[in-house]
Amino acid sequence: MNSMLYQRADYKLDALLSDIETGVLGLPDLQRPFVWQNIKVRDLLDSMLRGYPIGYLMLWDAPDDINKEKQIGIEEHTIKAPRQLIIDGQQRLTSLYAVMYGKEVLDSRFQKKMISIAFNPLKRIFEVTSAAHRRSAEWIPDVSVVFRNSGKAYTFIGSFIAKLSEYRVQNGNPLTQEEEDLIADNIQALLSLKDYTVPTLTISNKTDEEAVADIFVRVNSKGKSLNENDFILTLISVHDESVRRKIEKFCSDALIPVASGTSYNQLFTPKASHIIRAVMAYGFKRARLRYAYMVLEGKDLSTGLYDSSLRDKMFDQLRVKLDIVLNLSNWHDFMNCLISAGYVSSKLIAADNAIVYTYVMYLIGLCDFKLDRIELRKLIALWFYMSAVTMRYSISTESTVQSDLNDIGKLTTADEFRSYIMQRIEETFTDDFFAIQLPVNMETSAAISPSWNAYCAAQNILGTDAMFSSVPLKILFSPGSGGSKSSIEKHHLFPRAYLPTIGYSSQQEINQIANFAFIEWPRNIAISDEAPSVYWLQIISSMSTDVIRKLCDENALPEGWESMDYPEFLDARRHLMADIVKRGYKALLVL
Repeated sequence: MNSMLYQRADYKLDALLSDIETGVLGLPDLQRPFVWQNIKVRDLLDSMLRGYPIGYLMLWDAPDDINKEKQIGIEEHTIKAPRQLIIDGQQRLTSLYAVMYGKEVLDSRFQKKMISIAFNPLKRIFEVTSAAHRRSAEWIPDVSVVFRNSGKAYTFIGSFIAKLSEYRVQNGNPLTQEEEDLIADNIQALLSLKDYTVPTLTISNKTDEEAVADIFVRVNSKGKSLNENDFILTLISVHDESVRRKIEKFCSDALIPVASGTSYNQLFTPKASHIIRAVMAYGFKRARLRYAYMVLEGKDLSTGLYDSSLRDKMFDQLRVKLDIVLNLSNWHDFMNCLISAGYVSSKLIAADNAIVYTYVMYLIGLCDFKLDRIELRKLIALWFYMSAVTMRYSISTESTVQSDLNDIGKLTTADEFRSYIMQRIEETFTDDFFAIQLPVNMETSAAISPSWNAYCAAQNILGTDAMFSSVPLKILFSPGSGGSKSSIEKHHLFPRAYLPTIGYSSQQEINQIANFAFIEWPRNIAISDEAPSVYWLQIISSMSTDVIRKLCDENALPEGWESMDYPEFLDARRHLMADIVKRGYKALLVL
């Protein structure tokens, strides 16, 4: 029987938090770096106060030569080389450390935040702190105050009871002796959480980094579901923390609006998982992350054997390819491809995968086949337009991408790459697709519809104005164009309040995408809930025949639409909307 790699060594919570404060216990960033929502922290404290178990921690007595300068929170610690690292339980310890010591942490947007939990010592309950808790004499608005005053507990309890007693007397309901005793007992019970015993498994310092990463993966494959993205980030954290930091910085920069010089853009905020997928697909030609993980581990997929030298080679390749993926010139030039395709707003993008894997195609065209950026921009705009319209990357994503990568791997010249792109687009965008399949796809009331987004993108390509306006839609879609209110709004052509009067009352019927048009919000407010045959004739009464014809053509309105039966109108408009998507495609071909 093989020797155990771990031993049971339970710890008092106070000792763990003290070790985190000094830096004896460090964090190797094996887990995602984001803290829980505050409500989960509240539930954790409540479970502990009730004496419920909160799960195991796993620590690693790490070797001296491992890079251990990692920590919880955002402050410096006195000890720079921790003796133990937290492998499993980071979120629980981060939360408890932040709450009990009153420390700031970084949230999912990489912003500093405090986790404040309030405690009612009379009712023995916790809540996420609100303004009401801070005003109330019955609540301790931040439990960190209690723990900071643990050495003067009786003074703190006496002060709290005095203030609450004064408040209760003013309201004609003085505290009883029983209530005062209950308050004192419950505050002492809160303080006793520092003595809570946390079941802990300690991994031997003879266990190498690769085995620790594998333990992490196996432990976290149960309970809360993690996927291959997390496993790859785990492996990266263990073997080269600078790579992980580089990815996280790129993602965090994308959250902060700036004029230039960062990954921020108006269309897409990448996550670490997106970058992992992009670099694995571009750099290693692996869409299936399960195999990408094996490659980074140093596994020869042809023999099934692991080789540390192969692992080192793969990490060298990762660093090189990641720099290309995170290159800001590449990133922003690619975003211009999407804007060229009419997708000028994040509101029009229904699937992140379409962006991630189209970026992979861009990088392959740019770096592997050395295409000129201007020519490449047109090809990639067409590819994204096709992918977004058809939801290419929404079903069997990894299989679809891997098939593309395999096919592209057989190409040797830029001309072959151009031909491959155009052939796939032409095979998809057939006359039957626009005449039959796309109108069927538009028979939906879904709030997020790729078909509706494609229709709007096509209008942007064609330079269409907002309905009843001289302002192009693509301008009104731009960030900041509407101040505190959206510049454009979806308008029900058959008004929401009118449809029930003619027998259509379900939201599925009312909110069919073929019943919508984007117009400027002041005009939307001005339109009444009257029948289309009434409000439409009022609006166009002063327009010429040519203007009316142009208005209907650009907004996919069938002739005499205002007098049609509702189902007849929807069917006719779907086909006209699909034709506008087709016209957008044709316009992209000649740009």
